[in-house]
Amino acid sequence: MPKAPRLLITLGDPLGIGPEIAAAAKTAFPHAKTIGPGALGADIETACEALPKRRGPCAEGGAAAMAALRKAAELCLGGEADAVVTAPISKEALKLAGEPFPGHTEFFAKVCAVRRPVMAFSAGDLFVSLATIHVALKRVPLAVTREAVLTAIERTEAALREWFGKARPHIAVCGLNPHAGENGLFGKEEIKVIGPAIEDARKKNIDATGPHPADSLFAKRDFDGAVAMYHDQGLVAVKALAWKTAVNLTLGLPFVRTSPDHGTAFDIAGRGKADATSMIEAVRLADRIVRRKAASSLF
Repeated sequence: MPKAPRLLITLGDPLGIGPEIAAAAKTAFPHAKTIGPGALGADIETACEALPKRRGPCAEGGAAAMAALRKAAELCLGGEADAVVTAPISKEALKLAGEPFPGHTEFFAKVCAVRRPVMAFSAGDLFVSLATIHVALKRVPLAVTREAVLTAIERTEAALREWFGKARPHIAVCGLNPHAGENGLFGKEEIKVIGPAIEDARKKNIDATGPHPADSLFAKRDFDGAVAMYHDQGLVAVKALAWKTAVNLTLGLPFVRTSPDHGTAFDIAGRGKADATSMIEAVRLADRIVRRKAASSLF
């Protein structure tokens, strides 16, 4: 019988709904191990006892969340775990705790020495990745470089092929500007940056098309994976089409990392209202990817 994947579940910000949804995921996948503030196998019910009872972003919550993340990274990089599923953290709490990372993706990229991680989202047959991550909208045009777009295309193609079994996935690439620039009428990024990146991908035998107008691309859904240029361009589609079931992945890491596609929900934490669907789906996807990787390594 195949060995069960070694999965880690971090509790996220302990003042949010993280502990509740982590407990539900642990029940659904008993072979997973939870990580509280730095402790493997932490008792979810007691992990937060020393923290403030108020709900909302605070330094203590941010520090506790980061302690769990650091422990998870240490175990994965040390070969003691195959995947980590991270419960939601508060970017404001991280800042209050003096942490320099705006999110999970940037933290794992730093500790894994990955120069260009790619944020991606999966829900059923929908797969969307981002060429940029947590960037202010006014800075997006400068962040959308030829290298960033090509990396997103390459990592998306590899994930769909290796993790989702798509023999030759079709990658549709969004433009940055309205109507994908309309031949330079509304911006030159499609001509100078995005189009050349797509050509670079094609030279590497990747089935990439575009730049496509983003507003109509997601309505057609005639692709295996889409690459959006910035956070809300991709996330509006993902959350509109798969609000409860979407899963966040980080592409490019030396281990599997997934998370639910929602935030800390401080306003409902501890009130028995948290929906663990996305968290359970995140663990399910991590489990499936690890099993697929293990099976493919046998051949």
